Amino acid sequence: MFVFLSDIKKNLVTVLIVSLLSVPSLTAHAFPQGDVLIGKKLYERGIVHNGQPVTAKGQSNVVFQGDEAACLRCHRRSGFGGSEGGYYVPPISAEFIFNPSRRDRNDRFRAAFLEAQNIQHWVRVRMPRVRPAYTTSTLAEALRDGHNPSGTEFDRLMPRYQLDDQDVANLAAYLATLSKELSPGVDEHYLHIATVISPGVDPAERDAMLATMQAYVSWYNERLYSDIAHESSARAYGMDVRSSTRLWKLHVWELTGQAETWRAQLEQFQRGQPVFAMVNGLVNGSWSPVAGFCNTLKLPCLFPLTELPQNGQAPGGYNFYYTRGLELEADILSVYLEKMQNRPENLVQLHDNSRYGVEPTSRLAKKLTTRLPEVKIQTISFDNPEELETILQSLQGLDGAAPAGIVVWSDPESDAILEILQQANINDRPLFVPAHMVRKQMAYSRADLSVTLTGNLHIIWPFSLPQAYQADAFRVRGWMRSRGLSVKDEKIQLLSYYAMNVLRDSTRHLFEHFYRDYLVERIEHEVESSPHPGIYPSFSLGPEQRVLSKGGYVLIPDETAKNTLKVAADWIVP
Repeated sequence: MFVFLSDIKKNLVTVLIVSLLSVPSLTAHAFPQGDVLIGKKLYERGIVHNGQPVTAKGQSNVVFQGDEAACLRCHRRSGFGGSEGGYYVPPISAEFIFNPSRRDRNDRFRAAFLEAQNIQHWVRVRMPRVRPAYTTSTLAEALRDGHNPSGTEFDRLMPRYQLDDQDVANLAAYLATLSKELSPGVDEHYLHIATVISPGVDPAERDAMLATMQAYVSWYNERLYSDIAHESSARAYGMDVRSSTRLWKLHVWELTGQAETWRAQLEQFQRGQPVFAMVNGLVNGSWSPVAGFCNTLKLPCLFPLTELPQNGQAPGGYNFYYTRGLELEADILSVYLEKMQNRPENLVQLHDNSRYGVEPTSRLAKKLTTRLPEVKIQTISFDNPEELETILQSLQGLDGAAPAGIVVWSDPESDAILEILQQANINDRPLFVPAHMVRKQMAYSRADLSVTLTGNLHIIWPFSLPQAYQADAFRVRGWMRSRGLSVKDEKIQLLSYYAMNVLRDSTRHLFEHFYRDYLVERIEHEVESSPHPGIYPSFSLGPEQRVLSKGGYVLIPDETAKNTLKVAADWIVP
């Protein structure tokens, strides 16, 4: 009798389980069809399907809306998450969220995010996170109620969202596409990178940049061959090193003709051999045509050697710069003039007709109109150094009065400009010039000059102070000597090395995930840990920031030491 009742119980349980599994309405309900584009808007901008800002509650029931609550804020554009303030933000791209979790992902985290973190952070990171793949239904529970498919509750850092089924379906549709297809420029053996050179650049600068880049690629590939040859390197962080690393191949994209034709040439180069990233680069004039190409293709562009980045760059984008170039120098001068004790009442800007002359002239005039509306500004253009000399001789300023201050903006290749200013014998009023007008007269990065400067010259200086010591620069010089590179243009070579090093430090943490957006996010993390070349005082980047060095000095000749400079205004961040 006991056996009979036991068998009946077993049969009843079996029937009950089968019945429950066959009635999906008890465990989930059908979601509407999702729209990828509307889901992307929710992910990146926090806008739900009816056009309203999304609402979510965070820690202490703080309410977030719209852009503040966008998934992009923490999980980033790539969907690979990151680490901020001791918190681990897991990846939610297509590969991760719609597949069961991978235990080895936590073990890789320390290598992927080499940052100083507290012990509580690493405890959380190494906690088991095994869970089944998400479905639209379990994604809805995660977003609304704050727990994953295995029932584990999220940290309160993860907001709880007010989303209807259509919003969840749209977001799920977008996540299913997020970082799903590898970016162009990577094949089975190579990661392809490019650098751009336009007509009219200084041949010595061109040769210095290319020699450094080519030496770096050879050095990198030699080390990679050595690493993957060792059995101990075959697997690391739970992955096959051979399948997650690539040799580098450098492509030199030589442009021809006018800047208006560069975009079409770049597109043709990219069709012939797609590249994963662009590094360094020299153009005569504005970087804007190249910047527009990179932003359109979502192609990371690391630190072109330019004084004319694209105008009015918004946060984000795919172009990283050392500084804002001459735009920054104009802004520094506007702040300096505002704080100057014996401020000029009249100011004359003299500029050549290149973009190196026109753009900073316009920028300074615009800034002074706001900052110092009482200062009278006159603008005079010149076509060549001889014409500048004539203007300086006859210049009487506004209304027949001598100008109280003179600013000169010109092409960096016009070596004669500084000599003309020296010979003009303008000693009774301040002269303001950009750094490039003096830089070539200096012996590398040191404070000594090959010329004697007039005592009233003011130099806008967005670099490290000439006498500053930078230990990492010696490391880079040592590397150059080890590769047989002679120092021909130290500034170009140090910066070229730095850009290549940031690319190396960033790509080694991609593992097998060759996505350009992920590379951009890794660059933001790596710029401060790569060996600093010493050309600029300090580098820093936050999320969506694209300019490394954000200020500068104003220098004047040091009357106590021949052919040296001293600080007239300490570090200015406009």
